[in-house]
Amino acid sequence: MEPSVLPTAVIPGSLYLGSYDTASRSELLRAMGITHILNTWPSNPALFKNSFTYHTVTSTPVDFQECHNFLDTVLNKEQKVLVYCMTGVSRSPSVVIAYLMKKRGWRLAESYKWVKDKRQTINIKEEDVKRLQEYEVQLHGSCSAPMGLAILNNGPAFGQQPQAGQSGQQQQPQEASAPSTSGPVFGSSGSAPAWSLSTTTAPQGFRFGAGGMPGAAGHAAQQQEQEQQQGQRAGPNPFAPRPAAAGEGGGNDMEM
Repeated sequence: MEPSVLPTAVIPGSLYLGSYDTASRSELLRAMGITHILNTWPSNPALFKNSFTYHTVTSTPVDFQECHNFLDTVLNKEQKVLVYCMTGVSRSPSVVIAYLMKKRGWRLAESYKWVKDKRQTINIKEEDVKRLQEYEVQLHGSCSAPMGLAILNNGPAFGQQPQAGQSGQQQQPQEASAPSTSGPVFGSSGSAPAWSLSTTTAPQGFRFGAGGMPGAAGHAAQQQEQEQQQGQRAGPNPFAPRPAAAGEGGGNDMEM
């Protein structure tokens, strides 16, 4: 399976990002424990209504607040949600970036880099960049990326440790008293993000539904084990302050 087909864990165990191809892999999504799907492309059909709870946006361009309301409902119950569009490179990433700005109070540059570090293939279109810039001004009164988002692509990844100099000693930050720029940190102590993915590529030899190869359930089990280990370090999910609701039942029938 191509890596781009796999859901990208923006927040492991909670918020995932993908494409239409990702949303079409019901076996993989169920094995990963994803229960809800946010469709940001109104013309896309809800393929598996008996297996997942869908919300399809009602407008183009998408209403950020409409999407945020659905995501809040899911994440407050400590359930897993996939956000997707046709290609998973612009519209759905912009919804996730806007959600991080609103929910966590991060700036556009921080939120973009957080998502970009997780899903390298995103390429936000100019019209979506403009909407995100306007949304940041609405939230924070100014824009942290007035020159656009592409200029941020060559910047350091969040949580990157200082590099050692030629003498073998660590280089000191320019301003020791400045706030940390290591990026969003979920329930961690110290400067390194507690939630980060060790890999975003498919396991060696992974093929969806191929005999003799690890299937969707095997990949999901590996990813869930990683998320459990990360969750033990990170503590409770900050997006879900309330106890988890009773698990939802789901059938296996597909509705086109």
